[in-house]
Amino acid sequence: MKTLFVCTVLAVLVAGLTSSVVRSPSPRSSLYYGYVRPGDRLLNRTYVQKLAIANTFQTQDVVYRGNLTTRITAVQVIEVGYTQYATPWLLSGGVGYNNVSIRIQSARGYGYNYVVDIWGR
Repeated sequence: MKTLFVCTVLAVLVAGLTSSVVRSPSPRSSLYYGYVRPGDRLLNRTYVQKLAIANTFQTQDVVYRGNLTTRITAVQVIEVGYTQYATPWLLSGGVGYNNVSIRIQSARGYGYNYVVDIWGR
């Protein structure tokens, strides 16, 4: 009987918590890897923009190659302006490496506008 009561209370608590935690996804499609710490410097800033073309997906790769002593500590791909539902993701490299490759792909029929910041030491 005690076990049934405890299970019932836990089920009610879980049901109450999950309904308050579920939220709609953010309309922003930005990407953040790593942290910018004191002593880091901006290694590269790239502005990436494509205008909308009807019924097409558009992609663009951003590649940064540092020298052998450079280590990337943070990669920030920040959407500028209103959202256009594009998706950025990391292809290779990144935090701890001296190179990084990022791909940005638009939604069908949309464009995109991003700022790609690469921080390191």
